[in-house]
Amino acid sequence: MISFGVFETFGAGLLILGFGYLLSKLRIFSVLCLPAAVLGGVFALSVLVFFSHFFELKISFDESPKESLLLAFFASLGLGIDFSKKSNFSKNFFIFLGLCAFIMVLQNLLGITIISLFDKQKELGLIAGSISLSGSFGMGAFWSEVLKTEPYNITNALDISIACATFGVLFGSVLGAPLGAFLIEKFVLKKENSRFESKEKSPSQKELGKENNLNKALVLFFSKKELKNTIISVLLLAFCVLCASVVKLFISLPAIIFALIFAFMLRVLCYFFGLNLAQKNLALLGNFCLALFLALALISIDLKALLDIGLPLFVLLCLELVLMLFFVFFITFRVFGRDYEAALLSVAQCGLCLGATPIALANLEKLELRFFSSKSALAILCLSGVFFIDFINVLVIWLFLSFLWVFY
Repeated sequence: MISFGVFETFGAGLLILGFGYLLSKLRIFSVLCLPAAVLGGVFALSVLVFFSHFFELKISFDESPKESLLLAFFASLGLGIDFSKKSNFSKNFFIFLGLCAFIMVLQNLLGITIISLFDKQKELGLIAGSISLSGSFGMGAFWSEVLKTEPYNITNALDISIACATFGVLFGSVLGAPLGAFLIEKFVLKKENSRFESKEKSPSQKELGKENNLNKALVLFFSKKELKNTIISVLLLAFCVLCASVVKLFISLPAIIFALIFAFMLRVLCYFFGLNLAQKNLALLGNFCLALFLALALISIDLKALLDIGLPLFVLLCLELVLMLFFVFFITFRVFGRDYEAALLSVAQCGLCLGATPIALANLEKLELRFFSSKSALAILCLSGVFFIDFINVLVIWLFLSFLWVFY
């Protein structure tokens, strides 16, 4: 067993991200629109599994950098809010939440139905449903403690939830962006035909161009013209991460919520006092933190738990994957009007209800770099993923557990 500390883990993440960037330049991966972090992370995970299986060489990575990177990304979103542009997405926001709640119900109904065919305990269908897929590892850990007790007595609930969440994260990462690229190119979608307000390229794409040239990115970030604003922005970003980490010690809520709140408050103060922030550099730094987080998250996945899941749950998870793809293609995409924004929101829902919020954000960012940006889609995803989706999921799971006797 080789254990990597904080610096070694961070360095490994940078190498994986760099290798993924090189892979993304290959035509096959460029067409699939896979994020560099996903390419590098999946390749590194495959190498780790190979060495672990054939040479019994296991490598463990420090978990602490991941939370800080995720906090930095969400803080960059809060600090990057542009008050000069008006946005009207309330209707679409509530529709998106409704569709997410609907797919959670369908995930649980499918889970209970398939598990019943194998004559297994019906609560297992909930674990392989919205508990682990829409809720990912955090929700799985919470409900596992509940399902271990009377009257459920599922002693291995945590192991099952981890395996199911691993399945969701893997396929949510790999399928999200290619699905969006397929929808956009299949229907020859034009941004000008969108019913939403934003018609300009994302800050990173506008400045760096479609090729996302790394040299231009570095020139932009260290530009003398924006050096002062960049330093202020980075300091505020670090302050938000520090405050969120401290507050989390006293309040049992996800730290990303506090990171967003502190960042938003600081952004309001900066706007009120006329202090300019380096918005483009914030976007670059935030996207880098998200990519590095995703690379580290993928190499930390325990594939052994997924392989030990058993045939009934594996069949169920494959059907859940088919259900998710069917739902976003035939329902979500059409409900939002089969336009460019509809494709982005379909990708967002696929990542959100099959993996986790960071997965959905990474997929959305990849599509925006290749095509166009969408402030509405990004705002809807962030608000849903950070503040509302878990509360809806808890309510759905509680209702199913309360009325599970109906299915017996």
